Amino acid sequence: MPDYETWSFHGEKETRVETEGEADDDSAGVDRMDEMLEALQLEFGLNSEDPPTKEVKEFFKLLQASEEPLHEHTKVSLLAFVTRLIAIKYKYLFSNNCFNDLVQLIGDVLLQPHKLPNDMYQCKRLTKALGMGYEKIDMFPDGCMLFCDDHVGEKSA
Repeated sequence: MPDYETWSFHGEKETRVETEGEADDDSAGVDRMDEMLEALQLEFGLNSEDPPTKEVKEFFKLLQASEEPLHEHTKVSLLAFVTRLIAIKYKYLFSNNCFNDLVQLIGDVLLQPHKLPNDMYQCKRLTKALGMGYEKIDMFPDGCMLFCDDHVGEKSA
């Protein structure tokens, strides 16, 4: 809102709202990957004096992938590209073979040298440390409703 006063003494963080036409190409579609990685760093309680654990080593791989451009002519990081590609795979229910063929096509078109993984397996290895697992839920035929938690014994109308 115009003329809104931020209450910084009460813990409110100042945010800048861009008006239409004000955003430049660099800020459009910001993925906030840095914020997510900082949260992971706090969760693991990283301390530079301790010997690195497996989780810490995976975190630093993520950090490197978040800063490493996919190829020399882009600002898109390897991690951002792979996570967006995996999100598209699950959103549109691509099979792993379809995903692999798509990655192969993108890899053939990208300028060399590029850092795009070759297949779904390598993409999953790269993003494993994000801890974004999933639970597969079998759906019922004819669009029946699935009840869980407190509603397990209910019947659909």
